[in-house]
Amino acid sequence: MNVVLKILGILFFIAGFVLTLKPDLLGKFSSSIDAYQMIEKRVRWGLLVGLGLFLVFNSNWNSWGLGITAFLFAITLGIIISRLAGFIKDGFFIQQLWWLLIELFALLLFGFLYWKQK
Repeated sequence: MNVVLKILGILFFIAGFVLTLKPDLLGKFSSSIDAYQMIEKRVRWGLLVGLGLFLVFNSNWNSWGLGITAFLFAITLGIIISRLAGFIKDGFFIQQLWWLLIELFALLLFGFLYWKQK
């Protein structure tokens, strides 16, 4: 079962990363989307990236508290990866930088909670 979850995690990660790089792959967007909104479209696929990271790297399925903290850490990391890909592809915006800083703070918080529980 663990190997199946790892393979599924790799598939989720690859699919999420591909859709982060090309978010209009599943459907076309209206032509009035600016670069800021495009980054937000990319960030949605960060959830799939984070889910893939969680399935690949989580090895403790017994502790609920540890699992939830690891899940939140992985999802936040996936969102950060997608936002950084949006910075590279679409440009840099101050509002997006504020979101990135909030996400980095949440990542540090979840990482600290994970470390405390371990």
